[in-house]
Amino acid sequence: VHLYFSSLPEDKIPYVGSAGERERVKQLLQQLPPHDNEARYCSGLAEEEKRELRVFAAQRKREALGRGHASQLDRPYGSGCRDCGRPIAAGEMAVGASRAGPTALWHPACFVCCVCRQLLVDLIYFWREGRLYCGRHHAETLKPRCCACDEIILADECTEAEGRAWHMRHFACLECDRQ
Repeated sequence: VHLYFSSLPEDKIPYVGSAGERERVKQLLQQLPPHDNEARYCSGLAEEEKRELRVFAAQRKREALGRGHASQLDRPYGSGCRDCGRPIAAGEMAVGASRAGPTALWHPACFVCCVCRQLLVDLIYFWREGRLYCGRHHAETLKPRCCACDEIILADECTEAEGRAWHMRHFACLECDRQ
């Protein structure tokens, strides 16, 4: 454990009462939004949307969810880190992801979401089309996210404007608050 944490930036190490611990909690909520998996954390879902969320969450878990495994290498890894491409030397820590295949490895500081570039909290990742994602950004590859409430849009209809999406009930004029 000490060797793994020593390969991370100091402000990312979750010592009790540290900035790293506060960062970990913040990242858990950011990377793994509870409303992406459980209807009880969502507001105003219709019954059909609740069913859709259950199916959506189960499919993501079954097809993409994984947890990285850290280990110290007993010999150099010549193929290079999947993120930065630099070699991983014997004696260094490396993180593997089973969904990426048995030979894919990353430096611990390179085990990051391909969109937000944040360290994957607790080594929890989602794998899609050869890339690592945090839960938030993986969900967004499958469904749009509402700019107003931050929930995945499960309804058949939504409003899209300027590259952003809203639930129909959340798209309103900022001046008069009318839909």
